Amino acid sequence: MNTRPTRLFAALSLTLALAACQKLGSGGGDNTPSLAVGDSVSGEITSSSRLNYNDGSRHQGYRVTLKNGQAVALELGGSLNGQLSVFDGQSLLATASARGQEGEGPGSVSLAFKAPKDGTYLVAVNSAGSDSFGPFKLKSSAVTPYDGKPLGADSEAIDWLMGEKQDYKLKVDKAGIYTIGMDSGALDAYLHLTGRGVDIEDDDSGGNLNARIRAYLEPGDYTIAASSLNGGTGSFKLKVGLAPVDKDLVIRDGSALTIGQTVQGMVDSRGRRSFVLNLDSARHLQFDALADNFDSVLRINGPGIDAEDDDGGNGTNARLTLQMGPGRYTVTVSSFGSQQGVFELETTDLGGDMAAPANSNRKDAADATADAAAAAAEAAN
Repeated sequence: MNTRPTRLFAALSLTLALAACQKLGSGGGDNTPSLAVGDSVSGEITSSSRLNYNDGSRHQGYRVTLKNGQAVALELGGSLNGQLSVFDGQSLLATASARGQEGEGPGSVSLAFKAPKDGTYLVAVNSAGSDSFGPFKLKSSAVTPYDGKPLGADSEAIDWLMGEKQDYKLKVDKAGIYTIGMDSGALDAYLHLTGRGVDIEDDDSGGNLNARIRAYLEPGDYTIAASSLNGGTGSFKLKVGLAPVDKDLVIRDGSALTIGQTVQGMVDSRGRRSFVLNLDSARHLQFDALADNFDSVLRINGPGIDAEDDDGGNGTNARLTLQMGPGRYTVTVSSFGSQQGVFELETTDLGGDMAAPANSNRKDAADATADAAAAAAEAAN
């Protein structure tokens, strides 16, 4: 779990800072420029910008007129190390800042909010500190707020976390690999997907403090639970994507492996997928589990063999090289940390080279090779 005390302190400081500014009233003063939904504005925080008296930082405000329930997404870019906040009069509706580690440079800031009533609201671009200055670009766009209907493939919803947890229905009409993301600039997103034997949780796989779940789902009804690990409340975006599935993608345990061929599979909700390999004679084989978006782990069980490897291949890919006797073996690919994703499993015949594997990072792999050779010799007698 990631904690960000500095981020929470920054949000609190921002609230106090803007409350300590000149009173702008509901939506700002007469000199506050307007920002129409769908438009972009460019500006710059300088030493002449409005002062936040509690910490010496500066801000620039914009008036946005909205209807009750209208949702708006804001994006702050440029070289300014800044923050975004939205006020209804003196009440803070939402706030967000760049979520890098303390001391890092400026970054993009995104924020979405929904108007609780007809009125004019203040969008404040605030510098991160008394020594933060620079140009910025503020972009606004209309978004469709969540209407309570079930989510489906290639859909998204903007909503606001008001309590400990909120549930959303997901209706899957077509089997495939679904990616469910929860992005927020206001809270530490956490996702929990359940239904039809699926039970998957995720914290930060979406980058920064965003959550993401990637899983193969059969048609049916599921529940997405959205919550916050840091106890925060505020706006977030739920997005559901569907990726095409290769017709040969292995999504069930027990598929047979063929030596010399590569199979593509996907780990299940437990973070693993198992295969069966039948050998009618002793073979010297190499197994490679290749994955782009997770750390793969290989385990092989069978006559005289119980071997496992994590990073014996390139990077975080797993590799096992074994002398194996006749019999039935189970080959399991899993992801370190039970992450979701697609992998490739290569099974290569190394021919007559009987050398013990030098690339395995587990002693039991070498021991298993010796045991397998002894078992093969005994079977031949």
